[in-house]
Amino acid sequence: MDDGPDAPSCVDADLSLERNSEIALDDGGAGTQSNDLQDSSSGNLEDVLAEYGGFLYSSGTNEVTLDARQKRNRHVSSRLVVSQLVREGVILMVKFFQIASVICSMVSFAGNRRHNGLQLENSIRFYACGVSETVNEYLHYLGLTSHRKTAVHALRSLASEAQDKVASCMALSNHMAPILCIDNLDMEERIQLATVGKQNRMFHGTWGYIHLPSKNLMQRLDPNEITLKAYHDSLRGVGSLVIDPNMFLPSDDDQDHYIKVVKSQIARAMHNHEKPEIHMLQLMNESDNSAEGIGQVMDALQRQSRLDPEEFFGRLQLIDGDLGTAQIFNAIRVLRSPSEYCDHSLNNISFTLGAAHTLWNIAHTILTYHFGNSSSMDDLGVWRYLEALGIPPENVAQKKDFTKMLQYMEQVHEATLWYCLRDVMDQQDHEIKQDLPVIPTSDWNNIVNLCYERFFSHDARRKARSSPKLNNLLVRLQDFSTVIEANRAMKRGDIGRLINVWRMWSIMTQSLPGLTHYSAYLPRLILLLTEILPPSLSLLIRHSILVSPSGRPNHFVAKDFLLENHNYWLKYFYTRGGIGTQIGRLQELFSSNIPTLRTMFDSLRLDSGAKHIQQSHKPLLTLRALERFHQMAEVNRILDVKSKAGAIEPLGIPNTYIEGVRLLQEEVHGKPSELGRFKLHLPFDEQCATPPSDSAESPPGGSDQTPDMEDMQEDQIGSASTDNSMSGSSMDEHMTYG
Repeated sequence: MDDGPDAPSCVDADLSLERNSEIALDDGGAGTQSNDLQDSSSGNLEDVLAEYGGFLYSSGTNEVTLDARQKRNRHVSSRLVVSQLVREGVILMVKFFQIASVICSMVSFAGNRRHNGLQLENSIRFYACGVSETVNEYLHYLGLTSHRKTAVHALRSLASEAQDKVASCMALSNHMAPILCIDNLDMEERIQLATVGKQNRMFHGTWGYIHLPSKNLMQRLDPNEITLKAYHDSLRGVGSLVIDPNMFLPSDDDQDHYIKVVKSQIARAMHNHEKPEIHMLQLMNESDNSAEGIGQVMDALQRQSRLDPEEFFGRLQLIDGDLGTAQIFNAIRVLRSPSEYCDHSLNNISFTLGAAHTLWNIAHTILTYHFGNSSSMDDLGVWRYLEALGIPPENVAQKKDFTKMLQYMEQVHEATLWYCLRDVMDQQDHEIKQDLPVIPTSDWNNIVNLCYERFFSHDARRKARSSPKLNNLLVRLQDFSTVIEANRAMKRGDIGRLINVWRMWSIMTQSLPGLTHYSAYLPRLILLLTEILPPSLSLLIRHSILVSPSGRPNHFVAKDFLLENHNYWLKYFYTRGGIGTQIGRLQELFSSNIPTLRTMFDSLRLDSGAKHIQQSHKPLLTLRALERFHQMAEVNRILDVKSKAGAIEPLGIPNTYIEGVRLLQEEVHGKPSELGRFKLHLPFDEQCATPPSDSAESPPGGSDQTPDMEDMQEDQIGSASTDNSMSGSSMDEHMTYG
């Protein structure tokens, strides 16, 4: 059909039914009457499509009338209203159905107490959530719950089934033992009426779970490389292993990757996985944090596996734990060595540092290192940045909430990046707006690269050495970037990125105060994963460090963090368990059933018709916080080379990475046995009884002084590449720390 030059570009669906008026064209044309289009087949087709589809269809041009847009919005609004009514109707029907089902269950339970599915579930819920026995009796009288004794018997049956499952997973029929994750747990058992033999006491215990690696991961591994024989064969060469500091320095690919990591943090300032199969262990008694206590834990683990001591300690057992637990275990293993009995020597057990505890302790040390003096108003430590963002500085450095500490560190880091970007873009005098401007991609990349070169490159840090204030800021940006990268890599489940950060921390912990044990244990873990263990066994350990509890991507956590989460729920159910709750009942009934009880607790919201939404709390910088931060930065001129007039010049903070490299060079220069501390507590058979003396193996040039690190350029700093005698040092290996 020929609509003529003045035909409308689109037809309103209800135009012929509501009015007979002209349609004003966007170009000011004469228009045409709607009655002229009622007999048009194409017009009717467009009307029908618009009526039932809710969309407007063009007749060949791109012009849409104002009335058509209004009509379309009305159609969309009508459909939303109808959808909402349908949704509410469905919810109401489900609610009526659930009420009817509960009524039928109550009547059936009153007639026969064995028909108690709903009542038994409610009784366990109410018992775990702390509902008093009086309220439970009333609900039991109404037929909504079972008796309290029935709930206790049900929990005991569930605990027995959970223990059977643990024993089944630990059986010898499996080709390897499942990975264990344990942690200490302390809580106070209070007595209201103290008498002889009944006093308030502190319970020291150990708790954990077994983790079964996914089948997809196990299919990728070589079965011959994850056996006890392969583990021992890999450790036999540790005695002759020459430890080169280059093993802890990032390769060229790692350096390029970390540069991209920092740039991604700058850009961010501008702008389905499998659920793990875990089974909870029963809460175990531990006398104290000593070798005797860890011995009790090992015996308790053996009893829960229902294996003989020779069977449990006679195969390779991987365990995740914190640094303190690993130290105590190594102490008791040294006391029991040498021994011809495997259950005495404990050489078949390998401890891995928990990723979460490693992150928390090193991040806390870095924060304390840059915290500054809050009593000095001229000090520009991290406390001043926290205060500008509205965060109480005195609460951040305390070891109470490590999650908030990491979030506050990320806020300080991103706020500093935001201020650096404003300086690079020359917008310090512009108004701070909520809406972000649209920037071309090429300009965006140029800004990020320029910001990196000015504040993150080794040239920028070298030039800032003459200015203590600017040097401290750039060193803090460098150190904080490692913490942010480690935290984000753990959330992504990217163990490769995390190990790259661990390599950097292996150097930094040599100079950071208060990390004496991590300075040896973390490099030892890097050596195990990258140099010593067979490839398949190393792959198994690396891909078992992080898990996704909900099975969602970007929601990975370390296994020791997951255990801390379960510790919280154990204490939650304990504190709400009523007056009669005892440690013994907590061990027998609750500890093995924590995942089940938590699932039942979360299902209360679902059964009441609401939604259970898992929230991810991310640190956000508000407009008001950025304004206050900008004001503080402008007053103190944080990016200037010199301090403001009248201010005391701050003391320069040494670069932790450069200091770590320097200390390692001093340690290995002419002293081949010094880095032997990285090989301590590795149960290899050919370990020398006494290390060789330094004087006997020092080279003729061993008296030379170590090169001054401050006088060298940062891109020329390398590790002391050593020969078989670990003597001498060379700088042929160039290193750039992003």
